[in-house]
This record gives sequence, C-alpha cells and structure tokens, in this order.
Amino acid sequence: MKTAFLLLTILAATAAQAGPVQFSGSVGIFSEQSFVAGESAPGPNSNFGFRLNPMLSLFGLPLGLDVLVSSQESNLRQALDKFRIYLKPRELLRQMVNAPGFAFSIRGIEIGTCNPNYSNLVLSGVPVLGASVELQPWVLYLAGAAGRSQRAIEGSDSTQPVYSRMLYAAKLGLGRKEGNHGYFTLMHAADAVNSLHRNYEMDTVFGPDTIVDTTELVRPKENFVLGFEYNLSLFDDHFRIESEVCGSELTRDVRAPELEIEQAPKWATNILRPRLTSAFDYSYAVKPMLDVLGTKLYGSLKMVGPGYQSLGSPSLRSDVFGFGAGLSRSFASDAITVAASWTGEHDNLIGMKLQTTRFDSYSADLGLHFDRVPSLDLGFAPYTERSDSSNRRTDIVTASTGYSFTAGTISHAPGVSLSWQKLNSSDEAENYVATDLTFSHGLGFESPLSVSASLGWSRTAYPADSAETTVSAGVAPAYTFFGKWSNSLSLDGTFGRAETRYDFRLSSSVPIGRIADASAGVDYGIYRGDRPYTDLRLSAELSKSW
Repeated sequence: MKTAFLLLTILAATAAQAGPVQFSGSVGIFSEQSFVAGESAPGPNSNFGFRLNPMLSLFGLPLGLDVLVSSQESNLRQALDKFRIYLKPRELLRQMVNAPGFAFSIRGIEIGTCNPNYSNLVLSGVPVLGASVELQPWVLYLAGAAGRSQRAIEGSDSTQPVYSRMLYAAKLGLGRKEGNHGYFTLMHAADAVNSLHRNYEMDTVFGPDTIVDTTELVRPKENFVLGFEYNLSLFDDHFRIESEVCGSELTRDVRAPELEIEQAPKWATNILRPRLTSAFDYSYAVKPMLDVLGTKLYGSLKMVGPGYQSLGSPSLRSDVFGFGAGLSRSFASDAITVAASWTGEHDNLIGMKLQTTRFDSYSADLGLHFDRVPSLDLGFAPYTERSDSSNRRTDIVTASTGYSFTAGTISHAPGVSLSWQKLNSSDEAENYVATDLTFSHGLGFESPLSVSASLGWSRTAYPADSAETTVSAGVAPAYTFFGKWSNSLSLDGTFGRAETRYDFRLSSSVPIGRIADASAGVDYGIYRGDRPYTDLRLSAELSKSW
C-alpha cells in the first residue's frame, strides 16, 4: 500500500507540466424490486444501490475511483460492495510532449477491490481486496498483488463455512508484455486457521445411547505456485509462440503433521512446509501461431496434472491433456472468410480413475459478406465424447442470412437463422434431433420510431416418436418524444403443448434538466406449465454523467 501511494506521489510531481485539471465520470442510485407469485415462490426481493465512477486528470495524471454499494451486502456470502482506486496513465501520458520516462513505466496501480490477471494457470478470475501494481521500466517488467481473496463466512443451516484467505502474487522478468519476454510468476495463498468459529455439522445417532458427533466441513488450505512464461515473436509477428510451465503445491489441511523429505533442499522445505496432506504437480501450455500469405495457422497444447491446483484460478480444470489446431483466411477484402479448427482432450492422466473420457470437437465456418447482396454465414460443429461405458456424438449445423436496405423513407433489416442439432448416444434414451428457425425484421422510420419483430419455430424429436414443438413471437417498438424522452416496449410469447410464457417489458429514460438522467423499467412475465407463476420486476435509476 505504501509503495502504491509513493508511486502516485512521484507521478503527480513529474506530470505537473502536462496541463489543466479535468474531471469526468458518473454517479447513480438504483433500485430493483421483484415479486414472484406461484408455487414455491421465493417471495418479494428488493435491492438498492449506489455507484460512483469519477475520473480526475490533474496535470495529465489520470486517477479513477470505482464504488459500488448494495443493500444485498451480507456476511453470509462473499462481498458485493466494491471500492477501487486505480491509476492507468499510459494512454493519456503519450500526449505529453515532455513526459518523464518513469511515468510511462507505470502500466497500472489499483487499490481496493483489484482484479489481477496473470494467466489461466496461476491467477485469473479472483478479486483481491488490497493492492495491485504493474510496472514496465525499460525492458524490466514488475507486477505484484496482495490482499484478501475471500472473507470468512461462518457455517449455518443455510451457508457453507469459508475460511478467510490471503493471496500474494508477483511477476517479474525481462521483455515487453506485448512482445518477446520471459517472466517468472509466484503465487501464495493461505487460509487463516483461526478465522472460523463454527466449521462443523452435527451427526446424531439414535440407539441404546444417543450419540452426537461432529463432522468438520472445510479445512484450511495453503497453496504455492511457481511458473515461467515465455513469449517469442519473429518476422513482424508472422510467427509467434506463447508458452508457460508451472508447478504447484497444495496443502489441503495446514494442521497436518509436516513431512521430512531428505532429498529436498532445506531452504525449499522451510518455504513450502510440505505436510501429509500436500500434493505436488505441474502444468504447461503452448500456443504457436504462423501467418503465411494471409493464412493464419495456430495450435494449442495444454496439460494440467491431476494434482495441480491454483487457488488463484478457481475455474481451472485439472487432470486434463488437450491439444488442437486451426486456420483462418479471408479473401476479397474480407468479404469472404473461412475458418476451421479441431481440439481434443482426455482425462485420467495417471490411470487413477476407473475409466478415461476423451473429447473431440471440430468446427468449420464460412462467411460471405459482399456489398449490396444478402450476407451468409454457415457453420458445422461436430462434437464427440467417448469413454469405456458410453459414447456420444453431437452434430450442430448453423446458417444465417440478412440484408439491410432502404425503400423510400423506411430502412429494412430482414434476417433468417437456422440451427440444427442431433445427438447420437450409446444410451438411446438420450438421443434427440432439435431444429430452430427464426425470422426477424427491423424497421426504421424518418420519425424517431423503430420497430423490430421476430417469429420463431423449434422442434425437438425424441425416440419413440415423441416430439415437442414450440412457437415464439415478439415485437419491440421504440420511440423518442421531443428528442429526449426515450421509450421502448417489448412483447414476447412462447407457446408449446405443455407450457406457455408471456413476457412484457417497458423501459423509459428522460433527462431532468441538467441535473440528472432518470430511467425506469417494468418487467412482467406469466408462465403456465407444471408449476405456474408470475414474475414482476420494477427498476429505477437516477444518474448523472459529466
């Protein structure tokens, strides 16, 4: 935190010659109320919130603030409220004639709810409440992030307990981020053992004597990830390769006894502190690309070991080996585009599972976009899944066409889209064939009126000659009164043999002088089926941009 504030102070002092003060941004308050009536309806729900997004440019120094406060903030889940101060001056500082070199080295600074993104194998998709910094002085690259990645949540009848977790990450090396470079990455995440008071559930066994036992629900974890990233670009980026290799240690319970590993260096065991619940594994990813005479060829190779896990990348799947290749090309000044790709992967890398599952997916796409004739897009995407116990193949065919033209004073934008999908499975009960056809048309008038309409038909056929057919229709006019008051209406209906749904939406926005902009919306839905219900949602917002 002190480092980030020091960098802000230095940059503000060096940028004092850049120009006057500029202030922009937006602020708003919003509300949403929902009412659901029907069997097992959750009941009314309300949400009030406040957002503030100002940007201050003080003599060329761009400093931003993001604030979001919601009435749905609760200690029973992770935080919804957000607060972030950020500095990303590179784009604005390029306009400074005498900008100091140090100012250009600052790629970004964030304080508050940060979103550092290092790579999918190490750190991605985890908000960190703390600070994040990214610097590029000359050819040296430095980045760091530190803060709380999840807060403690006490266990209850309706919530799963969660330990408080701190996350620290650093990335350093040589080379430009957008070009040739080699970076080392280190990530450490650890749960606070004493951050939970209730982390169990009661098990009662009735018999001659009543026995009450407790089961621990979650255990405190610790995770180390070390990675190396290498990117190489040659021949004006006609050849590029992106690669990364990482190793991880995950301790599933930091209270377990420590391991004595005589072969490991003492300094390594002092840092990692391996325990009986620790697992070690590695992962890697390679992505080559070649541009030859306008044809782009690319490939991919990825392996994530069964024991590899990063607490900084929760969506990463482990025990996967994947590979793929593809190409794309355009002709006639991009009027014709063709693309094809293939990817395959399988799990059970070390044979610990009872069976191995293999996946293969293909795609072929053709686009025709010439002037003064309807456009045409075609796609074919088969997908197979094979294992010792089952086999599935899904074929998907898509086609769409459209054309925009003006007749008299009215502009037209008709379109047609078709989708066909077939599943063949070793379990015949899963088989089906689905067809979807949609017609759409948009109209624009000289007056501030526009209208769009759609008509759809879908049919899904199952074994034993059973099928479900659904028809959908919708119309959406929009009109602006007095050049300021914007209004839109949409009416949609879906009609099937077993269920029917109607949707109505009205939205309106109007400026209130120079003070603010007001908007409101009404959504109403009616469902008729096995469990009928109605859904009413009211929304309103008062905002101002400057």
